[in-house]
Amino acid sequence: MKNVIFYIVLLASISITSCGKDALKYDFSKIKSHADTKGLIAKIQLENEDEDIDSTSSFEQITIKGMHYAGVPIKEALITDNYTLLTTDTLNFSAKNLLEAIEANNGLINLTDSYSDRLEFGWKDETEDKTLKINLVNGKHLAAFGDKDYAELTINYKPIYTIPLANIHKEIKTFDNQAKYVLNTRSYDCVYDIIVNDIIITESSNETEFNLNNYIVGPDSSIKIIVKPRQKDGAKAFNEQAYFTAAIVNNENEEIIEAIEKTALKGSTPIVFQTDFNSTLPYYPKAWTDGADLRNDERLKDKVIALYDKLGKAMLAKDEQALNDIFYQKDFEMQQLDFDTNFEPARSEWETYLSVQLYCYKYTVANDFDIEFNSGGKLIYTYAKDKSDMIIFTGKGHDFTLNHYLYQPKGSNELKIIR
Repeated sequence: MKNVIFYIVLLASISITSCGKDALKYDFSKIKSHADTKGLIAKIQLENEDEDIDSTSSFEQITIKGMHYAGVPIKEALITDNYTLLTTDTLNFSAKNLLEAIEANNGLINLTDSYSDRLEFGWKDETEDKTLKINLVNGKHLAAFGDKDYAELTINYKPIYTIPLANIHKEIKTFDNQAKYVLNTRSYDCVYDIIVNDIIITESSNETEFNLNNYIVGPDSSIKIIVKPRQKDGAKAFNEQAYFTAAIVNNENEEIIEAIEKTALKGSTPIVFQTDFNSTLPYYPKAWTDGADLRNDERLKDKVIALYDKLGKAMLAKDEQALNDIFYQKDFEMQQLDFDTNFEPARSEWETYLSVQLYCYKYTVANDFDIEFNSGGKLIYTYAKDKSDMIIFTGKGHDFTLNHYLYQPKGSNELKIIR
């Protein structure tokens, strides 16, 4: 869907509009999409048959009484395929009135500093982004609003998604104590493997922060860190200045749960740090806890290939419901474990899937791969040997690859994506 850009020019004069509140019946502030715009214009057309209005036109100029934006009267509306331009009626202090109306609905966000006689405000929600620019001819303070001040409101409309995967934020539960366990590391001249609850979450890494919530399924957890020489320029031993230190922190309140003191690293043998930690959460995911032990499954490789093949076919077929079914549990649990009610993570993830659908014309699944078993065989991760990743979507000028942790619910014969 195209972004529809609304430019609302608000001109104020000393005179007060003759259009009373009772006559304000066509509210452009209720518009959330281009389709809504067409619907409102159709309503105006139906109720004003004597006027020459065409709701299907790609360029329509309307000067009907009763148009307004959240109570601020509109004198003229210019509707095009790409934008709508609204001009206020001759209402004194219209810029201030519009600011108050938008702030009441959205809350004030991001007042931008300016060295000119203009103030800029921004609002963001699930379906639209607004930018309000108030041009202050008579001064730089709201108290100085006068008959020569005016404002411009720009609205960028975003698509409205009904698929559950894009609306995960509406299902997220919040709690008083929302622990967010993070592993913070500091080191020099080494790399490390990190294993949380028997799940290898990274290997030979030198990153400094790791989200642990996604691998927690109960109040008691364990972590194992294997620190290894970096082996840079052929070196097989730790540098004489090499060290490692780490701490598990609850980012919600900055409490240190467990700490590994700064340790000098010597020799060439990997050094193992291991500890249990309290991982109390107000919510624990179902995750792979009801998963089957896959270590003796003779058809496991076939099941892996079948899952990624199913994903590839759903992408190319633009089967949104199938994609929702494949990814929903993973995306929901991860956002719930962040206790994140913001609409943007789910929307961004969904738009990534839509982008793959739009630009990719074929997919390739790895057939030769190694399987890594985690969490007592309930969780697996695969490493492609004949391809760069487990599934590759090929598009014009770029590729998109995916690889995920998989599990198989007890009673099922199919693998599912879980992280």
